[in-house]
Amino acid sequence: MRSVSLIHQSTKIAGFVLFFALAPVSHADTPEEIAAQIESLSSDSYLRRENATEALLKAGPAAIEPLVKVLERGDLETTQRAIGILQSIAMDRPIIEGESGKPKLARVAPNEPNAWETLLSLSTMGGSRGERASMAVEEITQVRRAQTIQTLSLQSAVIGVKEFVYGATTTLQRVVEINDAYQGDDSLLELLRWIDRVEFARIEGPAIRKGVVKGVTQMPDLKTLSLLYGDIDMETMKVIGDLDSIDHLEFRYVPLNDELLDAIAKLPIRISLTLNGTDLSSKQVDALRQTLPGLNIEFKRGGFLGVRCNDSLNECIIQSVVEDSGAELAGLQRDDVIVRANGEPVRRFADLQAVINTRDPGQNIHIVYRRLNREYETDAKLGKLTEPN
Repeated sequence: MRSVSLIHQSTKIAGFVLFFALAPVSHADTPEEIAAQIESLSSDSYLRRENATEALLKAGPAAIEPLVKVLERGDLETTQRAIGILQSIAMDRPIIEGESGKPKLARVAPNEPNAWETLLSLSTMGGSRGERASMAVEEITQVRRAQTIQTLSLQSAVIGVKEFVYGATTTLQRVVEINDAYQGDDSLLELLRWIDRVEFARIEGPAIRKGVVKGVTQMPDLKTLSLLYGDIDMETMKVIGDLDSIDHLEFRYVPLNDELLDAIAKLPIRISLTLNGTDLSSKQVDALRQTLPGLNIEFKRGGFLGVRCNDSLNECIIQSVVEDSGAELAGLQRDDVIVRANGEPVRRFADLQAVINTRDPGQNIHIVYRRLNREYETDAKLGKLTEPN
């Protein structure tokens, strides 16, 4: 005999809570029972529709395919309920498992119907099915995004607004950052597929490894990726190659060799590649430029002076000096105008950068600058470009 449970409703009368049964809720444990409950979604009886909804929710993934089929009918009541059930089934599936202090990514069993993927597919269709599935997808994404930020933040991943340095430009952006402080399992970073509308990511130091890069490249709107202060191997490089495209890619103080350079030539980079402090020679980079003639390749030896200037002016006027940088130790100040660097005339910030880019960290650069209409000279020891705190 098929077991049943009861849906109860309560009402409060004169301070007493009274419970009374509305209708028995049948379990949908077999394909036949699921089919029967799906038929009841379009019943004229509200209680039967509620009963069927509850039973299909309990059936879980087993109800997904039959629910998709019933959506072909197109009636509004059934569509609303079927999409709502799929949304609840998707949300009921946990995204992490294991101990609270050391969570791991929860995996879907092989060949198990996936309500989330089903809703994504339905959201591309027209009509009420597509519209309501799109709403469900957005609601699920909002919840999963919040869960992901909370979960990964507890493992010392950074997801938020920070200054982001790319090439010679520093801007305030929404960023995902993974560095040596990250304590979680690498597979957990695959949750980053829920972090939409974030285009910038950086991976630093020992975090430059296959599992971390695999997770970061799950970001749906990733456009700019910076790899800093670490080493990269061919397996990790192949993960970047699995991307459909990446607009901007930077290797900063990441040693590269001919084998890795050949791999870079095959990466799906659309707009720019920055090679800063990579131990490559000008000859190697020139050969890469010939291989990728349509790509903007910025090559720097890695030296960093530590001044920010407005490149739109016809003078190289210092706007700010980075604390503890070679520029500060050499006595340069805001509003100083740099006029020569290593004997080369400097008319714009780009001229200064061109000289610095040919120098390694630890080398000195001779600077002539103007302050209050008087010229001075100084030597500055170049350091390395670091991310702002």
